[in-house]
Amino acid sequence: MSDEPKQQKPPGAQPPGMRETPDEIYERILDEPVNTEPLFLLRDIWPDVVERLKILLMEDGEPELAATVDGLQVYDRCRCGADYCSMVHTKPRTRGERGPTHRGLIFWNKASKLAIRARFGDTSPTTEYTTSLDVVDEEIVLIEILDDHESRRALITALPDKDTSG
Repeated sequence: MSDEPKQQKPPGAQPPGMRETPDEIYERILDEPVNTEPLFLLRDIWPDVVERLKILLMEDGEPELAATVDGLQVYDRCRCGADYCSMVHTKPRTRGERGPTHRGLIFWNKASKLAIRARFGDTSPTTEYTTSLDVVDEEIVLIEILDDHESRRALITALPDKDTSG
């Protein structure tokens, strides 16, 4: 074991395997134009996710939100480039704060849920993939699913990377 102190990464340092630092990704995404027109229904690309979300929301005591899932529109996706990220905007993307009515819902995957339940006593339902929802004014504005490669593939096929060649 070495007696040398561990090198600490400076804030915003680039994680291994990434082309950009998190700060660079954030700045790039903020600079992209915001789409203000719906492109298609979420269920057209993610029918299984839509059904899963309705069940999770009902099990979590959110029947009003569950009733809206079938009609969610897609405006854009996250373009951070992370291979684990499947994030879709169901309202036009905002810059910065979302206001006082913003709340988040997280449905943890089973492995994460065991640790969270043990530590915090969380009783929300579990799912195969950790799924996070941003809700503003009681409308789902963003859905993020982690490590669901099939959903990511469908999302990128429907909304490919934008051509930046000029």
